[in-house]
Amino acid sequence: MPRFTKYCLALSASILALAAAAQEAPPVYDRIDLNVSAEREVENDVMVAVVFAEVEANSQSSAADQVNEAIRFAADRARATDGIEQRTLRYTTRPVYANDRRIVGWVARQSLRLESTNAEALSTLLGELQTRVAIESMGSTLSKAARDAVEDEVIAEAIALFRRRAEQVADQFGRESYRLVHINVGSFRANPMEAQLRLFDTARVEDAVTAPVIEAGVQTVTVQVSGTIELDAAP
Repeated sequence: MPRFTKYCLALSASILALAAAAQEAPPVYDRIDLNVSAEREVENDVMVAVVFAEVEANSQSSAADQVNEAIRFAADRARATDGIEQRTLRYTTRPVYANDRRIVGWVARQSLRLESTNAEALSTLLGELQTRVAIESMGSTLSKAARDAVEDEVIAEAIALFRRRAEQVADQFGRESYRLVHINVGSFRANPMEAQLRLFDTARVEDAVTAPVIEAGVQTVTVQVSGTIELDAAP
């Protein structure tokens, strides 16, 4: 069979298949897009603080030694406190230049992240640590377990709201019911506002420092449900 004839037969078969599929597809009518959201404010249950040590010295090794000693002190005290999780953060060293671009000193810096669900314990610890390190920032956030539990509840609320809205729309158009074409469910949470404390004087303080006040604060968990419904045919 000539190649052109085979091509024509294949094309004819494709056209017939498309036509048959078009005839079998149900008619599409009265489709409506809906978008709803539900939200809930939830109290943060995890307090976070970042402390740091920063030292300037004549030599790089001297600056590093002093920073290492201060951070080791903070890490040891945190490790000895129940309910405190810790993690060291970025460590940096940089030269200090004179006007003629000669290196006349070195600055070393390292941070330590502290996290706890016990605000009182973390506050007390920070009061002790400030004799050797400074507070870079304090804030609060929501634990994964708490966030998942809240999202499950808000998702249920958002879906129920979507269904009520769909029933309302169908009723307003005089239709007895509807069917769901597709739906999307998404959740997000607003970033918690963190109180920022910038303390640049890292000189050692001999006397005890008053413990800072830590308040949990709240954040909003929002779930959005969007989708398309198709109304039943008009009576």
